[in-house]
Amino acid sequence: KIMKGFSLIELLIYFGILVTILLLLTGFLWLIVLGNIKETSYQEVQQNGRFALWKITKEVKKATGINSPFEGNFASTLSLLMADTNLNPTVLDVFEGKLRITQGTNPPQYLTTEKVIINNLQFTNLSYPGTPGTIRVKMIIDYSNLGTKIEYTASMDLKSSVSLVPGGAAP
Repeated sequence: KIMKGFSLIELLIYFGILVTILLLLTGFLWLIVLGNIKETSYQEVQQNGRFALWKITKEVKKATGINSPFEGNFASTLSLLMADTNLNPTVLDVFEGKLRITQGTNPPQYLTTEKVIINNLQFTNLSYPGTPGTIRVKMIIDYSNLGTKIEYTASMDLKSSVSLVPGGAAP
């Protein structure tokens, strides 16, 4: 007589194979989710960094002079003399981890989001007498990782030099 059905050993083997496949699939999907989180962190840092550097470059090119730091010195704050007296001085600095710009008597505007922290902002005045002026900018931007989760860790080290346009002619 032939019995239909599965033996206990066959059921255990099938169940073991099914559990193994589900564990591998779950691990693979978890890696995809963590990779997406990491990529989002890097994108936030890169977007904030690019915008901050673009805005600093734009303001330096519009400036007619550098108030501080003085020639050959560096500081964490940049003060620019602008052709438009309503924008004097234009000051770029970091407040509570965010880059901000203050123009004249206007209230400060933040240039970076709450999701990133600006660390080690440094403006160096590389100007020589008789030149319009040159500023070197260095900053480190980190993703605001309130916990210690490695998938939320992202950092970017930015360096650039910008020269003033004679007469502050840049738009």
